[in-house]
Amino acid sequence: MPNARSTVPGSVHHVISRFIDREFLVTSSNERARYLQLLGRALTHSDWKCVAFALMSNHFHFAMVAGEMPCESWTRRTNGPFATWFNETHARIGPMFASRANIWVTRSENVASVIAYIHNNPVRAGVVAVARGSSWTSHRAYLGEEAPPPWLALDEGFGRCGLDARTFDDWVASRSGMKVDDPSLERVKRAVRGRGAIVLGTPQRDPLVVPLLARRFAHIRPEPQHVVEVVASVLGIPPHSLRGQWDRNVRARAIAAQTGKALGLTYSAMAAAMGHSPQTAARLGSIELSGEAVAAVEVAVRRLYGAFASNERNDKAS
Repeated sequence: MPNARSTVPGSVHHVISRFIDREFLVTSSNERARYLQLLGRALTHSDWKCVAFALMSNHFHFAMVAGEMPCESWTRRTNGPFATWFNETHARIGPMFASRANIWVTRSENVASVIAYIHNNPVRAGVVAVARGSSWTSHRAYLGEEAPPPWLALDEGFGRCGLDARTFDDWVASRSGMKVDDPSLERVKRAVRGRGAIVLGTPQRDPLVVPLLARRFAHIRPEPQHVVEVVASVLGIPPHSLRGQWDRNVRARAIAAQTGKALGLTYSAMAAAMGHSPQTAARLGSIELSGEAVAAVEVAVRRLYGAFASNERNDKAS
């Protein structure tokens, strides 16, 4: 399940491009200069702004202020041509970059830490003792020790960090031991896989927040536990009475199982919500309901659909 490109215009994004198999490919200043040249050219076709970078041997880091255009407006114009040039230069065949770049939205209070993390990459790799000792990042440009590329938004970076050139180096040095782990999104992917046509949006760290985006015209299935709670509310009974031993409140449990089925949930999902086996839920689903019970299913379905439609309207309004 791929991440959707739900970037946030005006916010800083931490963008990471990795090489195939984390292979150490970029080893010379000439190669890094070529990449930066292509990046600068690509940014003239994009409304994104670069505030920091680190070009390591097996991956590249960027702090970018997102524009209205997609991230690919500059990554495709940079990574593709660079890979072609690199392969021709080194008589190499095959892809260079591993899939799409990883993108993380950065909360405003964490921008200084992300830039420090990017500039300290050579320090953590053991290449240099301090960030200012490396020419692989934009750190020296921030200190005025190297001429910055014309496209590097230094003023934007200082403003976002809340620091000036005098205090910047000390701040970055104080964060040299900071690590930013890429949390696995597999647990989130598994949790939403049964909910219909949902994809993960661009996540943010500290704390981890992963937006969920519905595909157009998608049918989104509700949480099974929520179905149980709504059915209990419709029937005027406590939710816990629908959980546990299956032979109690069989009619109410059958209504819950069949409500879930009407909403696209499997009997296995409803069984887990009620503490039953899938076989028991299937038996409940096969029970013929009275007219009153069928009406209760219809009311529960309308309530659940109405709650989803309301959430969808609120999301669009925000």
